[in-house]
Amino acid sequence: MLAYMESYEYRVHEDHRRRGAYDIIPGLPGDMNFTVHVPGVIPEELHMHHHQTDYFVVAHGKVLFRLVYDDGRPEEKFIVTEQDKKTVIIPPEVWHGYLAIEPSTMIFYITQKFNTADELAPHPQKTGATKECKTATPDSLVSPFGAAVRWSVRCRAS
Repeated sequence: MLAYMESYEYRVHEDHRRRGAYDIIPGLPGDMNFTVHVPGVIPEELHMHHHQTDYFVVAHGKVLFRLVYDDGRPEEKFIVTEQDKKTVIIPPEVWHGYLAIEPSTMIFYITQKFNTADELAPHPQKTGATKECKTATPDSLVSPFGAAVRWSVRCRAS
C-alpha cells in the first residue's frame, strides 16, 4: 500500500487534427507527449525549431514523415510503422511535418518545454505542396490552414 500518492495534471488538446496529452511527466527538461491522429490530416505545416530536437515513436499505426533541409540536401519522405520499432530523431534547423496514413498514436519527446519562440512555421516555399501515397493516403489531404495538400512519396510495400 502506498503511504502517499502524488499526482500531476498535464496539458491536453483536441481539435480536428489530433488529440493529445502534453508534458505528461513532470520534472523533465523537455516535454514527454502522446498524440492520436486520424488519417489524412496534416497536423502542422512544415516547421522547424531553432534549438529543440524532436524524438518521435509510432506506437500504433502508420505515419509518413517529411524532412526538408535548407543546406541543399535532398528532401526525405519515409513511412514509420509500429512494427519498425524506430525512433525518428529530428534535430534543430530541419523543416519537418508528418501525416497519419492510418489511425495512429505517436509518443514523442521534445528537448525543451514547449516554446513557440523556438518554432518557425510554415516553411516559406514548401507549404501547400501536395503529396500522394499509394498505401492508404486519401487523394485530398487537409492542412490545418484549410489548403488541400498532396505529398508525392514513394511508399514501401505494406
